[in-house]
Amino acid sequence: LDLAAGSGVWGIAMAQGSEQVRVTAVDWPEVLPVTRKTVERFGVASRFSFIAGDLLQVDFGSGHTVATLGHILHSEGRERSRSLLEKTFHALAPGGTIAIAEFLVNADRTGPLNGLFFAVNMLVNTDSGDTYSFEEIASWLKDAVFTNARTLDAPGPSPLILATKP
Repeated sequence: LDLAAGSGVWGIAMAQGSEQVRVTAVDWPEVLPVTRKTVERFGVASRFSFIAGDLLQVDFGSGHTVATLGHILHSEGRERSRSLLEKTFHALAPGGTIAIAEFLVNADRTGPLNGLFFAVNMLVNTDSGDTYSFEEIASWLKDAVFTNARTLDAPGPSPLILATKP
């Protein structure tokens, strides 16, 4: 389940990793044509399905083993992000994993600088966006009944945040 799929990069990477992977890409109707074009270019279009609409209004289906949220929580704000995590929990199969990529700040919001600068960008360019610490996101995951919130080092500005549906 690739939420706020954008270009499809997360789903494409998973599909390239195994012929068994089927991806449901969810994004705004205006974005999905770009997703489709990129997926086709990488030769995995036959294993993708697409759902257009607002993340909190469309049906994600159920039984997914992995859900990715690649750099979306920062633009959604606290309340929508918390609701999105709860909805994602219900779309996963037991034992499923949520993977979240975000610009993280530390718990006392004194760094790192890339996360703090990005928070200013969200303040200026969104109604309620912000950057969050691992501790904040982990608490939202716990409230949504995920377990074992943890980080995984990955290329990029911050580690991935992973959690499991029991």
